[in-house]
Amino acid sequence: MGARQKFEIPEGWVARGFRFEVEATTAEQQELIHQHFGARRFAHNWALAQVRANLDARAVDPAVPALGWSLPALRKAWNQAKQQVAPWWRECSKEAYSSGIADLVAALHNWSDSKAGRRAGRRVGFPRFKARHRDRGRVRFTTGAMRLEPDRRHLTLPVIGRLRSKENTRRLQRLVATGRARILSMTLSEHGGRLFVSVATIVCHTPRTPAEPDARCGIDLGIGHEWAVIAHDDDTIQRVAHPAPWAQTHMKRCRVARQRSRRIVGSRGHRQVSAKLAALDRRAANLRTDQVHLLTTILARRYGTIVVEDLDIAAMGRAMGRRAFRRSVARAGIGKVRPTLAYKTAQEGGRLLLAERWFASSKTHHGCGGYLADLKLSQRAWAGAALVALPSIPQFLDRPDVPPPVYTPDWPTLAGALGVALVVVALGLSLVVAGLVRKARPELLREEEA
Repeated sequence: MGARQKFEIPEGWVARGFRFEVEATTAEQQELIHQHFGARRFAHNWALAQVRANLDARAVDPAVPALGWSLPALRKAWNQAKQQVAPWWRECSKEAYSSGIADLVAALHNWSDSKAGRRAGRRVGFPRFKARHRDRGRVRFTTGAMRLEPDRRHLTLPVIGRLRSKENTRRLQRLVATGRARILSMTLSEHGGRLFVSVATIVCHTPRTPAEPDARCGIDLGIGHEWAVIAHDDDTIQRVAHPAPWAQTHMKRCRVARQRSRRIVGSRGHRQVSAKLAALDRRAANLRTDQVHLLTTILARRYGTIVVEDLDIAAMGRAMGRRAFRRSVARAGIGKVRPTLAYKTAQEGGRLLLAERWFASSKTHHGCGGYLADLKLSQRAWAGAALVALPSIPQFLDRPDVPPPVYTPDWPTLAGALGVALVVVALGLSLVVAGLVRKARPELLREEEA
């Protein structure tokens, strides 16, 4: 299949993405956008048909030459056949066809790596043909007239033309104008009936230092009443609840979903209720994204070291029997915090440490280090082994109030018998809790790379 070349970011630059909601300026432009979406699907399906036909032919006769799965090889085959298979190809940008073929190449490589055991995670199946009702409309542009207009209210894409941005683009336009940012690609996509342009860029990075470079904090996420519990370096505990509008939005969504179930599919009422449902889903996602970015930005700019638990979100969802519980894990958005912190801590000059996934934090006492192997879920508090020798240690380890420890590798050792200065990392999932004790255990944490 050939070696895949990756774009290397120059030294002193970092990759950043920007996303703007846009709208078409004319009805003809709206039709042209959907035509580009269809052209991408058409090129993807055509290339997939060629690959499957070649594989079937080689299964019958191994002497048949193999068709290359690289992007240049499939694009060359498309350019040779497009006049016969798609006489209308001039109506769309060549980037629409290249985008579909590039997505197929990535899917084929993922399938091949998964089959050979070179790809971690769940097994990846062979690519399937894309249909309009099943595939989300999108097209990626890497060449051509891609720019942000000086008025900071419009974006220009090849063939499609100028699109009006619903928000000001100055945060990116001023970087491009001064030469501190370079646009690599623009992806036009449709979500919930609205259009978005995602701009992939590299930005000149200026080294930064957190406000408290020697301070540390721990964060634990949950799906209960408290979305996050943060243990600050000054021994204070901050509990972050779910956004109030987020819960109200989901209550409205349940009601609208029941209304749509009573409508006839294809009717005007069904379309109207579906539009309401999409608007509620969009608002819930925006609320969660806003909270994730607000929390991670504050922590990354303040602390030099942030400790989070290495949670298997997919396994948590599968382990919960009821569908409502699985849905609560997905809605909480706890899987977005760790990757967001990974790139923000690197950008702000800090570091992110991951606590070992299988560390028995709930079974370890924060004061004496005692271990209770047969701890049950119904047992909410248990006593440590050093109650008589060290009366200052709390009598019981209460899960909701005094979580057990996770040890940081370079935490300063305190003078005294056990150094019982505790930084709580929190309760989260009512089953998994984590804290910070000032002891050295390097094997329990690892540094996360951005």
